[in-house]
Order: sequence, then C-alpha cells, then structure tokens
Amino acid sequence: MSKADRLQLVLDLEKKKKDQAAKLLAEAIGNLQKAQSSMSQLKDYRTDYLNEAQEIGKQGVSASDFRNRQLLADRILGAIEHQEQSINLYERQLEQVRKHYEKIYARVRSIELLIEKSLAEEERKQGVREQKMLDEFSQAQHFRKKQVI
Repeated sequence: MSKADRLQLVLDLEKKKKDQAAKLLAEAIGNLQKAQSSMSQLKDYRTDYLNEAQEIGKQGVSASDFRNRQLLADRILGAIEHQEQSINLYERQLEQVRKHYEKIYARVRSIELLIEKSLAEEERKQGVREQKMLDEFSQAQHFRKKQVI
C-alpha cells in the first residue's frame, strides 16, 4: 500500500469528522438565528404593548389595571434579558463550533496537500525508474550491436 493510499484512508476519516463538524456548525448557526428572531419578536411585542398601554393610559385606567400592565411589561423585559443571555451563550457556542470546524478543515486540507505531494513524488520516482530502464535497454542494444559487428 502506497503512502498516498494510507493517507487517503486518514483523509476519508477526517472528511467524516469535517462533515459532522459542518452539521454542528449549521445547527449552532440555526440556534443563534432562532434566538435572535425570538429576541426581535419579544422587543416588538414589548414596544406594541407599551404603546397600547400608553394609549389606554390616556383614557384613564384604575390603579390595579395600571399595576397589572406594569407587571406584564416587567415580565416581558425579564424575558428579553433572559433571551439576551441565551443569545450570548449561542454566540459563544457558535464560536467554539466554528473554531473546531476550522481546525478539522485545516487538517483535511493538510492531508490533501500531503497526498498531492506523495503522488507527485511517486510519479517522479516512477519517471526515474522508467528512464533508468530505458537507459539500460539502450545500453544493452548498443552492446549487442557491438557484439554482432
């Protein structure tokens, strides 16, 4: 088994790892996007709710209604803060997964380059062997011609 063949086996294993890392990367990106979308929806809901509360407040509301609205606004703000923490977590996870993917990708690329070099070296050696055989054949023919004369 040639060096290139052995390296190809290693490359196949590393490519499987790279594919798995790519799936994890896509999942991490998806998680972050979902969290960001949820954050946007929460902020929009809070804005709409506060605008509605302000309009209702202009018409006059009881103290208990005002307090209930304030409590809900506080809960929405708490959900937004929690979502910010989730987004920060997803961003850190994405960075870790991205680094892992880049590391595996670099390994795959390095092995591919080693295979290319190995194949080129094998071709060079084969060329040298063929040239040596041609030289020996040519010398043998020349020697035979001398003996015949």
